[in-house]
Amino acid sequence: MLFSAIPGHSLLKERLIDMANAGRVGHTLLFWGEEGVGALPLALALAQQMACTVKENGMACGKCPTCNKVQKLVHPDLHFSVPVNRVKPSDPDPVTDLYLKTWKDALLANPYMSEYQWYETLGIDKKSGNISVHEADAIQKKISLKPFDGAYTFVLIWLPERMNIQAANTLLKALEEPPPGTHFFLVSEHPEQLLPTIRSRCQNIRVNPISTQELSATLAKELLISPLEAERLARISAGSYGKALYSNLRSERQEEANDFSSRLFDSVLHKDLNASIQWAEEAAGLGRELQRQSVLHLLALLREVYMEHLKAHKFVYVSEKEIYKLRTWASGLPSSFFPVATTALNDALSDIDRNLNNKIVFYSLSLHFFFAC
Repeated sequence: MLFSAIPGHSLLKERLIDMANAGRVGHTLLFWGEEGVGALPLALALAQQMACTVKENGMACGKCPTCNKVQKLVHPDLHFSVPVNRVKPSDPDPVTDLYLKTWKDALLANPYMSEYQWYETLGIDKKSGNISVHEADAIQKKISLKPFDGAYTFVLIWLPERMNIQAANTLLKALEEPPPGTHFFLVSEHPEQLLPTIRSRCQNIRVNPISTQELSATLAKELLISPLEAERLARISAGSYGKALYSNLRSERQEEANDFSSRLFDSVLHKDLNASIQWAEEAAGLGRELQRQSVLHLLALLREVYMEHLKAHKFVYVSEKEIYKLRTWASGLPSSFFPVATTALNDALSDIDRNLNNKIVFYSLSLHFFFAC
């Protein structure tokens, strides 16, 4: 991927290009930012910038054999590690290499994909992916080999927060002192979930949300929509190109997520305890990853309701179709509701990741919502 193909991040792209051309790229970089803002494409672009042997005006040419291999994700020294899980119970211990073609096809189709979109593609959307000690062992073997085609070996770890403790501990030494010419690029959406021993070994690259102006211009051009519609989409996605593309699709699953979240807010507002308990029972019956996505969706929706509650209308990023319900909830909920609900949702996320009893997690969440109103 070329830096010129990535929308926004002008200053960061200049900084990364200067680092690559001056040979000042650290051996372990941590790219981190919210879902869909472009951390993964930037990591790929930096690898191509470093690998290209025929630069034009200091930029990767995009035409030489090396660039072609990186752009097609077939360069022998570009390795990937991503969260995976068994598709069938009889499958062997899951490692990225078993699903490498699926990963590369998905990445080429959408380098801004979300974690959940990847799980849908892989067919494990009712589970959670992880990066296991088997994956860490495979990485160790790959970096023990000399580069096949050039001076560098790249290991791109997407969502390293999905590493279990055994995998993280196995990779500590390699992350701190990799073989000469080896670069680890970690791409994270939740760096706070990484072990401190991992974070301390990384050079941090913060990837901020794309500005509304830059993102709306890109969306108008790429999606062939009006500037007004592009600006609305950019505002709703809060600077995430990936979320903007997904919102534009208006998938049935997204509509289902909106309806599911709305039911909990409606049950609270209408003081309908039975409806709140029914919601909790349905949530408890979802797969683990769907549960996480439901709680994350509720957190995002709660933020919009709170902005509307504060009358901060210009910071409310929802479609016209959703604004009526939002205003109803915002006017009917007391200010004391929002900190209680936020804490309950964050606790639920933590409990899901710790694999606590599903019914207890969601009964507790729904009751906290209900009695906070």
